[in-house]
Amino acid sequence: MAVTNCVLLHIEKHVMLQTLSLEPRLSALFVKYLLKRNHRYQEDLIDQLFNSSEKRLARVLLLMAQFGKKELSEMTVPRLSQMTMAEMVGTSPSRISFFMKRFRKLGFIKNEGGDTLQVHSSLLNVVLYDDDRTGVTPAAHTKKALQPPARRGGSPDQDRAKKPPLHTVPIGRR
Repeated sequence: MAVTNCVLLHIEKHVMLQTLSLEPRLSALFVKYLLKRNHRYQEDLIDQLFNSSEKRLARVLLLMAQFGKKELSEMTVPRLSQMTMAEMVGTSPSRISFFMKRFRKLGFIKNEGGDTLQVHSSLLNVVLYDDDRTGVTPAAHTKKALQPPARRGGSPDQDRAKKPPLHTVPIGRR
């Protein structure tokens, strides 16, 4: 699905194979493209398996804005329908709406009207550090993780004590 106007060229398979064998530079360029595409598929699969839909949406917006390739703090991307973004992220349009409102409220994105959306580089913090502008920094996460719990026997221990004990059921002999 094309997001913007574009020109497409259809090349027959046998013509492409012949051209790749005759033009080593084209062949190298094509293999490089295929490797990048394969790497992107692997990243997308890992993203789908291990990240929340909010992080996946942030990643999609940053990829569309091509952050890392250009040294700008804000980039403009074409606006997509919530259905299209939901398909890209792997979630429902209502979740996309919820996250987009949240990103807008936190200043990560701006609707300038029309067919574009401004994405601010601070959205990268959502992907890297789970930053939701609550004032908790990555350093604070690390410090908290290194500190022992305040006291033993707190709420998690009490909840665990209320659960019935695990019983093993012997497996019948053959």
